[in-house]
Amino acid sequence: MVIMEKIIIYSSACQDCDRVKNYLRDRDIPFEEIDVSKDKKARKEMEQRYGVHVTPVVVVGDHVMVGFNHIKLDKLLSVE
Repeated sequence: MVIMEKIIIYSSACQDCDRVKNYLRDRDIPFEEIDVSKDKKARKEMEQRYGVHVTPVVVVGDHVMVGFNHIKLDKLLSVE
C-alpha cells in the first residue's frame, strides 16, 4: 500500500488519539503528530482551521476526520 497524501494527526492524551496512531503504526503508515496539549499555537491553528476543539483531528491531504473511525479512515486512505 502506498499512501500519497501527507497525514497529520492533531492529538492530545486521549484514547482515540492513541487508537488512531496505533492503527496507522500497525499498518506502517507514516504520519506527523502535532500534540496540541503541548503546543498552544498548534491548538489555536487546529481550532481556527478545522472549527473543532477536540482531538484527534486526522488530516489526509484535503480531507479531515474528527475522532477515530477505522472505516472512515480506511476510506480516506483508499484502503480496501
